Amino acid sequence: MDFVATQDFKSPYVISTGMPHKPTAIKTKTFKKGEIICGEMIKKNGKPAFVMYKSTIVVPLSCVKQVLVKDINVNNGQGSSGADGSSNSSSSSSNDNKPKVIVDIKSNGKSVDKRKYLDAIIVGGLVGFGVTFLAEKKGWIAVASQKNKIIGAVSGALAGAYLMYRFGGKLNSNTKK
Repeated sequence: MDFVATQDFKSPYVISTGMPHKPTAIKTKTFKKGEIICGEMIKKNGKPAFVMYKSTIVVPLSCVKQVLVKDINVNNGQGSSGADGSSNSSSSSSNDNKPKVIVDIKSNGKSVDKRKYLDAIIVGGLVGFGVTFLAEKKGWIAVASQKNKIIGAVSGALAGAYLMYRFGGKLNSNTKK
C-alpha cells in the first residue's frame, strides 16, 4: 500500500553494528512532508494500528495518509479512440493501458498547520514588542518600562494567533493538499 507523509517526522529503528562491545545501535529515519511511503498496514483487533516500512521501521498513522490508485474511464461507453483517430469499440482492452489517477481517500478538509500558528505567534510578538519600543522612543508612552514591552509582545502574539485562526484557511486556499 502507498502512503504519503503529512508532516516531517522521525521514526527510530535498530540495526546490528557487528561490534561485540556494542551489538546494536538505534538510528532514526527522517521522513519529509509529501514523501511517498510504500509499506504494509498492520492491524490490531481489526483496526489499523501502524504502517510497517521496509519491515523494520514503524510509521504512526497520525503522520501519513493512505492513497488509492483508481482507473479513469476514458471511453464513456462509446469505445476508445487511439491517437491516430481510429476508434476501437472492443471493451476487452488490457488494464495496463488505462490512465490512472492517485486519489486521497482520507482527506480531512480545511486545516491550518500548527507551524503556521507558531510562526504567527512569533511574528506577532516581535511586531508587538517593536511597536511598544517605538512608542516609548517617540514619547507616546510616558513611562518606559520592561513591563510595557512584555505586554506589547504578548498582545502582539495573541493578535497574530487570532489572525491565523480567523484568516489562516482563506490565505492558503490556493495551495494543493
